[in-house]
Amino acid sequence: MRKTRITGIIMLIAAAAFVAYALRHPEGNFPWSGNVTRTIYAVYAIVMILLIVSPFGKKKKGER
Repeated sequence: MRKTRITGIIMLIAAAAFVAYALRHPEGNFPWSGNVTRTIYAVYAIVMILLIVSPFGKKKKGER
């Protein structure tokens, strides 16, 4: 369970670094439409949130 939280935090850091880069380089763009970009961002955010939150679920017997 700890690995999922670490992965989620790494994804959060990568997203923050991407946003910081994107704000400094507004001339950059992707070769597809804005809807595709927003869909990719939404899926990334959902996966990241699930990875960070999932370790807080119910612990099974014998788990730490």
